[in-house]
Amino acid sequence: MCRLSGARLMLAVRCRADVSMKPRIHLIGGPGSGKSYAAAVLSAQFDVPAYHLDDLFWDRLATRYGVRADSTARDQELASIVSRDGWIIEGVYYGWLAPSFAAADIIIALTPSIVIRQWRVVKRYALRKAGREASAKDESLVDLWQLLRWGQTYDVQMLAPARSAVAACGRTWVECQTLEDVSVATRHLE
Repeated sequence: MCRLSGARLMLAVRCRADVSMKPRIHLIGGPGSGKSYAAAVLSAQFDVPAYHLDDLFWDRLATRYGVRADSTARDQELASIVSRDGWIIEGVYYGWLAPSFAAADIIIALTPSIVIRQWRVVKRYALRKAGREASAKDESLVDLWQLLRWGQTYDVQMLAPARSAVAACGRTWVECQTLEDVSVATRHLE
């Protein structure tokens, strides 16, 4: 359920001076929260590209998980993305994202229950192992276990500080649990 509505929702949304601009939407949430799926749906709906922060944060050339990209190159790539007219940015991160938070028309925190998120993570792993979903890296059971453990602590260790980081940019976010909630929260951008 979307936790803001009506006038309170409009306070969370940046007013765009030029309505001909394409929307800029930042999605944040834990593993399995539906960020990539929501980004793909919004990208098609608004005809803007979707960017996955994992592609900036992690070394794309590494064959295993856990190798970080150079932070200077990451920050330059983020600056290039946020300077564009229209985008969807999605990821779990917050510490280096002030430019995205400041430029976004709306910031949406995806907050489905931990049970739903953990199920999605396990399902995604199984689909990748079965060859039914693509993966650029070879995931192990240890990787899955670490992601599930991290997902258990995400709301306290990451989401709460992320809210503070968003507030430090003078912004608030809209909490959504479902794709339908996201659709309601972004309706005004059409």
